[in-house]
Formats: sequence, C-alpha cells, structure tokens
Amino acid sequence: MQRVKKIGLIFICAFLGSALRLSLTAWTTPHHYLTILTINVIGSFGLPLITGALPLLWPVSPAMVTGLSVGLVGSFTTFSTFTVDAVSLLHQHAAWLAGGYVLGSLVFGWSAAAAGITLSARLVKRGRRA
Repeated sequence: MQRVKKIGLIFICAFLGSALRLSLTAWTTPHHYLTILTINVIGSFGLPLITGALPLLWPVSPAMVTGLSVGLVGSFTTFSTFTVDAVSLLHQHAAWLAGGYVLGSLVFGWSAAAAGITLSARLVKRGRRA
C-alpha cells in the first residue's frame, strides 16, 4: 500500500510540476532560454530543501518527500530541454550564447544547490534547537 501511495504522489506532483513548467515556458516562447535556466536554478535550490530540511522540520511522510522531489522538482526542471537548447544555439551559429547558457546554467545551478543545502542545514539546526 505504501508503494501505491508513493507512486500516486509522484504522479500528482509530476503533473503539477510539468504544468507549472509548461505555463512558464509558454509565456516566453520561442526564446525561452532564460526561463529554462531560471526553472533549473529554482529546482537546484528547492531540491535540497525538500529532501534535507522538510522531513526534519514538518511531519511529512517519506512518500510525500519522494512525490515532491522526484515528481514535482523532477518534472519542473528539465535537463533535456537545457541540452537541446544549447545544441540548437550552436546550430544557429550562436556559440557565445550557447557557451554562456551552459556556463550560466552550471554556475547558477551549482550556486543555487549550495545555497539550498546551506539553508537546509541551517533550518534543520535551528529546528532541533527549538
């Protein structure tokens, strides 16, 4: 039964994450590179909070953590779109833009993940003291 609950939560959260991403990218079509970069940075920041701090600060089930991390963040963020966009920019002879897109995605993504991990650790530490 626990497995069915986890799969159901992944399904529901994945629907919500992909619908949110679709809504955001629909506003910026056809030049949606900044939107995809922003979405991936938000996911890089949010994932450590969901997996690190959330279960220790609030009574959420492991199934909900999986639903939010795998379903919501997994479907909201998009590595495949990022890579296809980078290659498309190269094919459009926009090498500088492609390089900036890749470098910016990595730098901002890593920075956001580091900030999310740091904030998660601080929240957990603060929550244990309270």
